Amino acid sequence: MSVQGTQVNANPTYSGWVLTPDDVREFMRDFPDRNILVDGVEFEDKDIVRAIRMTIDMGNAIARPTDYTETTFPNRYVLQMGVCSYLLKSEGLRQLRNEAMYQDGNIQPVGLDNKQQAYTALAMQYLQEFTQMLTAIKVQQNVSSFGSMSSPIAQSTYIR
Repeated sequence: MSVQGTQVNANPTYSGWVLTPDDVREFMRDFPDRNILVDGVEFEDKDIVRAIRMTIDMGNAIARPTDYTETTFPNRYVLQMGVCSYLLKSEGLRQLRNEAMYQDGNIQPVGLDNKQQAYTALAMQYLQEFTQMLTAIKVQQNVSSFGSMSSPIAQSTYIR
């Protein structure tokens, strides 16, 4: 009996990307069959792609300027934290705009789009992790770019 392999990521659009929309959706547990209150997924591919690009732009401006892209970002986990922060912040803004409480008779009030505070708290947590880890990566890259030098005087020729 032969073993037949199946292609896992059939979408060539994201070929070579450090992080794909499917990766983000998997982490955020954003599945259409498990989103009881949402008809489909909460974040469309176009939203996730925009979040990836905006997060990379932000990452390129943190600490020291860099030119990372979708295929050259230094760490998949760090990028995922930044993308999740962006998506949750964006959804939190939408929820804040549409927040409403509904009550009918003696029934407990029901909130519609009332998760803004939770989304914002998670977004800030992910943003802090993204910023700290990316800064550490950039510092380490700077330190390792000097190579091995025997003395501070030898280093001064490269620092100037």
